[in-house]
Amino acid sequence: MFASLVLAAATVLAPAMPANCTKPVTFTGTICAPATPGKRPAIVLLGGSEGGDSMAQVAPQFAAQGYVAASVAYFGLPGLPKLLELIPVETVGSALAELAKRTDVDPNRIAIFGISKGGELALLSASTFPQIHAVIADVPSPFGWESIPNGPVSKPLSSWTIAGKPVPFVPYGMAMAQAVGASYAQHKPLDLLPGYAAAMADKNAVSAAMFHLENIHGPMLCLAAQDDQIWDSPAQCTIAMAYLQAQHHAYADASQTYAGAGHIFLFATAQRPLIQAGQNGMQILLGGTAQANVAAAQQAWPKIFSFLAAALQAGTSP
Repeated sequence: MFASLVLAAATVLAPAMPANCTKPVTFTGTICAPATPGKRPAIVLLGGSEGGDSMAQVAPQFAAQGYVAASVAYFGLPGLPKLLELIPVETVGSALAELAKRTDVDPNRIAIFGISKGGELALLSASTFPQIHAVIADVPSPFGWESIPNGPVSKPLSSWTIAGKPVPFVPYGMAMAQAVGASYAQHKPLDLLPGYAAAMADKNAVSAAMFHLENIHGPMLCLAAQDDQIWDSPAQCTIAMAYLQAQHHAYADASQTYAGAGHIFLFATAQRPLIQAGQNGMQILLGGTAQANVAAAQQAWPKIFSFLAAALQAGTSP
């Protein structure tokens, strides 16, 4: 969710084989592929509200496990929206199309991974594009949230658009504004959780903003952090699972909540436990403890790759 935090992934995942990384043609980001030939499964990687090509640091690790991995930037770089608002889901569609045309990609084995706001976009994308056959949503939301503005706004906007139309979203409300204002006034770390929790209390708004998860053409793995101090990822994963079960989703969907872990646990190390982070001159609470975050990361990565292998039958074909 915050700039440069994914750098810690380099010490979480040990490369199994070298990767070749290049710049894509039709979208902004980075594609990393295994150095050995053969058609392989592919995965789209989406970072969070840090923006830019943040998952370029993670793509080589997926390539090392045998995937053609595409880090997709969707705002915060030249040629892209400046802020995380009204982001076209077609940004992901362009990445999917380019991956499918590659000679080293099996177009029937494409997955998507997203963290935080990227997890939200991953679930929206998988609900939109049938060529996605597996979803890993890390501390995500299964419904649209208001965009992340830079300062006060006169009118709330959606984070996402489809075919140029804003996706329904849950607005933040006064509790979020009060939380941000209090943090600045009192010079205390920003605690976003109360603002998100208050907004989620509007069940009608949540229902109206739900993505059509029943359209996902493969299984979903939803990862949540019990001590998430950004938003209530356990509740949001529960909502996603309940929705899929109610819709009789015909795939092996799964959810896992990691005890005591915080929002960015997946990229935590002993040296960087990621309990809080600095952004724009202030500290933001992420949650968890050093021990819990590191333990959760060590448990989650094998689960992610096992899930992908089962969902995509990962391997190399001639």
